[in-house]
Amino acid sequence: MTWRVAGAARATTGKRANQEDAFEIWPSGAQAATRSGESLLAVVADGMGGHAGGEIAGELACRTFVSTFTGSGGDVGERLQVSLDAGNAAITAHVAANPGLKGMGCTLIGAWVDGRGLSWVSVGDSLLLLFRAPEVLRLNADHSLGAFLDDQVQRKKISAVEAEKNPYRNALRSALTGKPIEIVDLEADPYPLADGDWLILASDGIATLEGDEIGDIVYANRDAAPEKVAESLIDAVLAKDTPDQDNTTVLVLKIAEDVAVAAAEDAPTRLLRPDIAPVAALRPDDDGVETTQRIIQPPAYQAIIRRHRGALLGAGMVLMFLVGWMLRALLG
Repeated sequence: MTWRVAGAARATTGKRANQEDAFEIWPSGAQAATRSGESLLAVVADGMGGHAGGEIAGELACRTFVSTFTGSGGDVGERLQVSLDAGNAAITAHVAANPGLKGMGCTLIGAWVDGRGLSWVSVGDSLLLLFRAPEVLRLNADHSLGAFLDDQVQRKKISAVEAEKNPYRNALRSALTGKPIEIVDLEADPYPLADGDWLILASDGIATLEGDEIGDIVYANRDAAPEKVAESLIDAVLAKDTPDQDNTTVLVLKIAEDVAVAAAEDAPTRLLRPDIAPVAALRPDDDGVETTQRIIQPPAYQAIIRRHRGALLGAGMVLMFLVGWMLRALLG
């Protein structure tokens, strides 16, 4: 399958003083980035560790991830893992050179879309959402303590009240901090996509919206460009006017079947027959004189056999039956 992929990203600082989220769309990474093609790499990171540290960590990890992925070859899953490790190592090196930034880090999600489908790697609580009408599904794992606590509630290990009131609910169980990564969600086997799918990579600030709200926004703009969907999601977050609204970044990918390629693949194959009058094909002979290549016709008896092969086959079977009957009569 060949896909046409278009992407766009929008962001807001929310109620925070500055922006600690970062994103990249390869091969274009502008604020209003768009990309149409058969494959696309999208990355979103949510920085942490203070104003300066958070900004640097997110941008550094995104930039390193993209440069490593696009500069390496081999299996997609291996490239995703190597790129993630490279982003983490870049944070390690930067902190070593700038001790005052110790403690900085970020979440990260990197998604690759090609003709086989969607592959991704993620660490932290940033989201990878799939809108396939009418549902919104979260595809990647949530590495926040809150997700772990909610799972414990489902397993009846703790009560819902305990999970909700835990003061560390928003803490991360895994992130890029320059230290060994505790938990990684790597999906190397391509997740199958369908015409009309929408993918959304987002920092956790989008959690201000419920899943149904996200679905309604995407559905209402399903025929629009990804810029419109991204802008509408950010507008909806700001409309909530949440007092402690976090930075929010949404990177939206629109998946559509490449109609031109599909039409070419579905087109019937035409059988081309030569003209009655043969076209002369010139070839050099040993003596250097160009002559017309001879067209060899099959012998006349072959044409007769092809024309009457049904009757001949029937006659042969009757003859075999008569011979067999005569042999049984003589030997019996």
